[in-house]
Amino acid sequence: MSAVIPDFKPGQPVSHPDLGEGVIAALSPGGYAAVFFKSVGQRQVPVETLRYQLTWEQRVLSGLRQVSPKNLELLWLALEAEQLPLMDSATTLTSAKVDLLPHQVVLVHRLAAASPRRFLIADEVGLGKTVETALILRELASRGQMNRTLMIVPAGLVNNWARELNETFNLDFEIFGSEGDVTDRKSNAFAKHNRLIASIDTLKRPARVKRLLEAPPWDLVVFDEAHHLSAYKNGRRVKKTENYKLSEAIRGHCRDLLLLPATPHQGDHFRFWMLVRLLDPTLFQNEQEMVESRHRLNAVVVRRTKADACKADGSLIFARRFVNTQAFHLNEDELKFYTALQDYLRDGYNLAETQGGKNRALGFVMTIFQKIAASSFAAVKKTLRRRLLMLTIHEAIHCDQNMDVDGRNNALSEARTLIREMFNLPFDTMGRAEVERILADYRLRMLRKIQDAETFIYNYDLHGASDIATGTAEESAADFVSIALPEERRRIYSLLELCPNGVETKIIELLRALGEIWRINHNEKVVIFTTYLGSVDSIKEAIKDTFPGQGVEVLKGGDQGAKAAAEKRFKRPDGPKVLICTAAGREGINLQFSHILFNHDLPWNPMDLEQRIGRIHRYGQKSTAQVYNFVAADTIEGKIYLILEEKLKEIAKTLGKVDENGQVSEDLRSQILGQLFERLSYDRLYQDAVRDPALRRTRQEIEMAMENAARARNVVLELFQDLEGFNISDYQARDDKGAGMQRLIQFAATALRHKNGKLIEVEKDKTYIADMGNGQLIRFTTQRDIAIEDENLSLLGLEHPLIQQLLEEFTSLSPEARALRGKIPSLNNTGVLTIWRIEIQGAK
Repeated sequence: MSAVIPDFKPGQPVSHPDLGEGVIAALSPGGYAAVFFKSVGQRQVPVETLRYQLTWEQRVLSGLRQVSPKNLELLWLALEAEQLPLMDSATTLTSAKVDLLPHQVVLVHRLAAASPRRFLIADEVGLGKTVETALILRELASRGQMNRTLMIVPAGLVNNWARELNETFNLDFEIFGSEGDVTDRKSNAFAKHNRLIASIDTLKRPARVKRLLEAPPWDLVVFDEAHHLSAYKNGRRVKKTENYKLSEAIRGHCRDLLLLPATPHQGDHFRFWMLVRLLDPTLFQNEQEMVESRHRLNAVVVRRTKADACKADGSLIFARRFVNTQAFHLNEDELKFYTALQDYLRDGYNLAETQGGKNRALGFVMTIFQKIAASSFAAVKKTLRRRLLMLTIHEAIHCDQNMDVDGRNNALSEARTLIREMFNLPFDTMGRAEVERILADYRLRMLRKIQDAETFIYNYDLHGASDIATGTAEESAADFVSIALPEERRRIYSLLELCPNGVETKIIELLRALGEIWRINHNEKVVIFTTYLGSVDSIKEAIKDTFPGQGVEVLKGGDQGAKAAAEKRFKRPDGPKVLICTAAGREGINLQFSHILFNHDLPWNPMDLEQRIGRIHRYGQKSTAQVYNFVAADTIEGKIYLILEEKLKEIAKTLGKVDENGQVSEDLRSQILGQLFERLSYDRLYQDAVRDPALRRTRQEIEMAMENAARARNVVLELFQDLEGFNISDYQARDDKGAGMQRLIQFAATALRHKNGKLIEVEKDKTYIADMGNGQLIRFTTQRDIAIEDENLSLLGLEHPLIQQLLEEFTSLSPEARALRGKIPSLNNTGVLTIWRIEIQGAK
């Protein structure tokens, strides 16, 4: 007996076991129907595979139930689950363990309420742009307005953004790229993945731009370090960088666009106007109109300064800081070695100029040696010895290829001696075996790494690299031996003979300062920054020998977990009193529980120095941040640093920006140095100084760059003077005094009770335990400060797993459970009560 085929008609709602719900568009001969399915669009399917599908309205009516306290509670939970993410105070209800500052909360409110959301956020450095951005993303996600988001950031910050957005804010972003979570080798990843973080260098290739535009539009695109989206005017011609072309291509392929520049305006009105055009091309016809009608910038530009950063009661959050430069002189042996090293570097730079395409490689090696020497003689000695070993092994390989047996054997014998000295190995059988093992390992590594070193060097941003990149480059500089100075091995031997022994003058100065601090407070925590591991070892050894029992922790390269563990050990009251940080500690750690920082060496870019200081001089610091910079006054690096400081102080005095202690105001320092970074190549400046020992040209270049930076700062201040500032009253008007959190607690308690669980209050208005009714217990707090201090205690918020589970359950309430009939106790009327969610798409 054949099955009965239902009598379908066009327009009839139906369901299919594989394709889901749909509507019949047409019936075809032979028992087929054209059905438009919600999931896949129109398909031709056999009629016998279809079943009648009740409409939403029919399902609501079919489930109509009698009014009862339990049923009313269920409808209230469904309604509250929809409304909670839309509360005015939703921004402050994040479970991320971060301090929320008033200026951040007000910004999120403003952007969430805007349409479209196209803004340039031009905040001063240090106001928490990462947290602000994450809060905006979370707010839009909770409102259901962030299905597709693309974060476009510098390559070096991809992992930082992923860690912050995913681990702190639970936003589930994926990294796009060959070494990330997602690639586009086999398909268009931009069409398949909705939350991506990608480096701008990866995306700006024409083929990638094409795939981006072929994918569905994005709800939100964010450009970090957006000042690199540059377009220049040269006469009547406009030159657009590849970065700018990418932003120009994608601006029409997204609903919302956020630009996050570190230095929003480089003193060039045209470049800034071109940035504004990305947000709204109709706002100004040209840069002249932008200057004349600058008040209209309020439509797309938001700017807050550190003066705007305050607590909820309006009190300032940033403690004062005191920066002191400790100038000292090298001793006779150190000065002799330093002079010989400068001759070596000078010859290297001069040879690099004659090498054509090989210029970059040899120049790279000399630059890294120059930076290491400015850190410590121990570090440069370690790197020189390694380079000598690699040059010697390279010579052995070269002789072997040319059938020069004697030359090969002599070079290998020399390499064995170097290895024995470097690793302090004995002359016995075990020692000889270890020497041979290390030699074989180095030979293999050299053959493998020659290409790797070359690739690294040619991809290395020689004139704009931070000290993080420099730290990574240290090993490659020693290993890159295909380009060398004439008789370089002999010259390195001579340098090593001159290298001073004993404790360096700089470390003696550091030990003296530590002794003074610990005589006043034996338990004082101290942070020391130095760039290279060779310097770390010598500092650590000297402190342990001089101050046994104080303890030394080292924070160096590695994953965020290793950095967090080192930070945690240092933070313990009974933990080590000293934390030595390499460049890896310049970002992503918070050390405001310490207020003393020593810069054992100084990065060439002063903005990197400001980032170091920002580890202790940040929100939560209760004391004056004390910073001590060690500068060898008779070195090129020391002289250049002192010239920069001298010129900066001159500008500050002219503007009345020097306090009673002779300190340049922090806002002026960051403004000038930010502009200076756009005008001065620090690597080239220091390289040229090696060939200009009197620093006449160097001083002129610094003075000219400083004057231009000061003028650019004034141009920026004038353009931004009509921007609306932050007002604490804007925050106070939105502060619900904890009502939102109480509403969240009430929802959780009611939902758990409805599910046969319960919410247990452990400490009134502070800590709770959610009993899920199935044996699972979830402990949390509603107090942000408590959660930040206790890593084992979660903070309740809209994205907390408990709340997410409950919101998902009650917003997904079936139509059959959404209607009641009868008399509601609080009303006198009898009728039907139902809750619907209506979404309007594409409304203007």
